[in-house]
Amino acid sequence: MVRLSLRAKIMICCIGLVALLDLTVVIFVRRHLSGTLRAEYLAKGHNMAINLAARSEHFVLTEEFVSLLNLVKDLKHSDEDVAYVYITDRKRNVLVHTFAGGFPADLVGVNKLEPGDASKQELLDTGKEEGLVHDIGVPILRGKVGFVHVGISENRIHRTISDFTLALVTIAGFVLLIAACLAAVVSWVVTQPVRSLIDAAGKIRDGDLGQQVAATTKDEIGDLVESFNQMSDELLKQHKVLDDRNRRIRIAQEQAAWERDKLRAIIDSMVEGVIFVDAEGKISLCNKSAERIWNALASELLGKSIQECPSRELRSQLGEILQQAKQKSGFITTQSLELRHGRCLASYSTVHSEDGRYLGLVFLSLDISDRVTLEQEQQRLREQLFQQEKMVLIGQIAASVAHELNTPIGTVLLRSQLMRQQVGDSGDFSDLDVIEGEAQRCRRIIDSLLGFSRRSEGVMTRADVNSLVRESLSLVEKDLALKGIEIETDYTRDGATVCVDSNQIQQVLLNLVTNAADAMPKGGRLQAATRLLSEQGNVEIRIMDNGCGIEQDVLKRA
Repeated sequence: MVRLSLRAKIMICCIGLVALLDLTVVIFVRRHLSGTLRAEYLAKGHNMAINLAARSEHFVLTEEFVSLLNLVKDLKHSDEDVAYVYITDRKRNVLVHTFAGGFPADLVGVNKLEPGDASKQELLDTGKEEGLVHDIGVPILRGKVGFVHVGISENRIHRTISDFTLALVTIAGFVLLIAACLAAVVSWVVTQPVRSLIDAAGKIRDGDLGQQVAATTKDEIGDLVESFNQMSDELLKQHKVLDDRNRRIRIAQEQAAWERDKLRAIIDSMVEGVIFVDAEGKISLCNKSAERIWNALASELLGKSIQECPSRELRSQLGEILQQAKQKSGFITTQSLELRHGRCLASYSTVHSEDGRYLGLVFLSLDISDRVTLEQEQQRLREQLFQQEKMVLIGQIAASVAHELNTPIGTVLLRSQLMRQQVGDSGDFSDLDVIEGEAQRCRRIIDSLLGFSRRSEGVMTRADVNSLVRESLSLVEKDLALKGIEIETDYTRDGATVCVDSNQIQQVLLNLVTNAADAMPKGGRLQAATRLLSEQGNVEIRIMDNGCGIEQDVLKRA
């Protein structure tokens, strides 16, 4: 749809109105002129026919047809509006006529006058250059002698009307042109203030407030311009007030955002986990420590109710706390909670507004898993130190006992050798072999205890690793058997002789075996294996057990 401007609409309305008036005038004048001319022409035709009937009365009665013919010809030639003239007798026989090509047969019987008719008129379409013809019939001596017919053509009427219409249309065109010029001037005068208002409104829309439009008239448009100027001034004032208010709001928002960020940074930097549950039972605050302690992301907690909390431990604890919060007011409670991955110290309190309205619950949690683990590690170290001191004491006792046992064992070996000499070569020495073997084994055990009890300065000697492992296991095999621990060995056959401090290696092996035994309080299987690692002679010693093992937190600090 075409969008027309106000100026175009004013011009179209003015030009259309003038054109409508011009068309109305032309139509009205044309109709009036046509009716007037036609009436005048018909009246003239009637007069001609009546006059001809009176003048031809004598010639018809005397049958002077030549004079009668001259009479009708003179009438036709006297007026260009006369298309034809003919006279008939009372029997409708044509006496004279003015047709050059003979009397038309179509006219016979046309426009017949009845007895008593003073005259009769009928419009005929000749189809020739005469066009429409009014056939006017008048009786001669009241129809007793004959009839006169005069044809009046409308050609000159049409020409006159056409010429007059052309003149009217020309005048109307000039009037329409003048009206268009006046409409252009009037539309410019009317729309110029409106255009100024539109331009000023566009500048205001683009942010250039305070626009003023000059009032050139004192009519309604002038009142509109004045109202616009007042509105522009008021809008500028309100905009300044709004800018100042927005500036203060922006400063307040920036300050609030800074305070919020500072508070958030403080809360996130806290070691304690902080969770706030609002009055509707939804989590609205959760810091990073709380995420770590409860093993849940803030995005999974914020905006969620307690029942929707993904952490089962947190859901359970907060559910119990909220039940207590409904019964107490402003309480602070601290307790230690056992979690799947450690322990935490939890405290919580309700929050109320100044008017006593319940706002929510603050839940604080502190991870004390490291503290508990450290205490457990310290306890383990104390027990290990005590065990080492006990082993030192046992070593000292073993050294003392070894010195005491060496004498009777030496006596047993000496006596067995004397008995072997007394019996001679022919005797049965199986019992003596058992006695000497067991005595030698006891001496080896005593030698191992003496070696374990000595505090050497770390002398490096070449030793067989397999022998070191066997001797170390022989010291504790009875104790392991009493605890229900089965010993499995797998020694390398590729030569396990290396340069080591035998005493320190045995101490390390005994510590490993002791730790393995502590990890199997209900019995188990202890595996000791040696393996040659490279051609350079490096040997690997592996002590393995199927006990409970060491916790991951302790392994990370090992």
